[in-house]
Amino acid sequence: MKLRALLLVGVTLLFGSSLSAKTGVVFIHGKGGADLAQAAVARAYWGDDMLRASTKGFTIPYLVCSYDGTQIMWVAAGQVAGEIYTWMNANAIDDIVVETHSFGGVVIRWILSNPTYDSRYQPIINRIRWVNSIAPPNKGSEAANLAGTLSGSWLTGWMIDLVGQNNDSTRNCTTSSMAYYNQYYLKGTAGRPALPKTIYNIAGTGLWNDFAHSEDYGLATLSGIAGMPGEDDGMVSQYSAQAVGVVWFTTTANHHHNRRNDYQKIGNSLATDF
Repeated sequence: MKLRALLLVGVTLLFGSSLSAKTGVVFIHGKGGADLAQAAVARAYWGDDMLRASTKGFTIPYLVCSYDGTQIMWVAAGQVAGEIYTWMNANAIDDIVVETHSFGGVVIRWILSNPTYDSRYQPIINRIRWVNSIAPPNKGSEAANLAGTLSGSWLTGWMIDLVGQNNDSTRNCTTSSMAYYNQYYLKGTAGRPALPKTIYNIAGTGLWNDFAHSEDYGLATLSGIAGMPGEDDGMVSQYSAQAVGVVWFTTTANHHHNRRNDYQKIGNSLATDF
């Protein structure tokens, strides 16, 4: 926390000295359905309370990225990069704080790790201050490993809905796939080159947040069935979330709630960047 405070002072002095500098916030959602490519669905993924808190009452310019949540990381990254590139240039944004949830943390790692893959990547990287990554499956998710083994029966149908279909983004998040990508294509894990910008991770360590939501029952059940090691949020284990970057804090909010500003006021913490 002290290091972040010192870095924030430095950023303020650097960008505050230029009248033309302008700060903005980018939100990158996790995997899900193809409908997440729709702006309204992507916004609902975070919820207005999270967006309001993170941007200090919408006083900080922001972009909620919308991409097809079924796609593999480099396809998703192309959609995200297109939106960020257009937005930052149209609004003269040159200091970007990125907020990601779940698979969104892998998508931004692809961009940071492969600056020459797309001509838009490096200009975006140049303007990123840092990334706050909530529950990223940096080493994959044991829950995603289940997707290829589940049938559509009445007994497991609810789990397929929770984990996601056995599509490209889900396969991307399996522990075996992420081990391969971490070895050859993604930076930031132990033994790999460092990322060009710092990622601050926020791991979820709780399951039972709100008994009124079916997601909480599902995540708690999924955690046990998937055999997640150590603490987890029902979808991503703590060890995986903390495998890249600097540990900022942990939260007892589960994977459903840690993208929102309800059970724990995570958005309030994100807002301290400004």
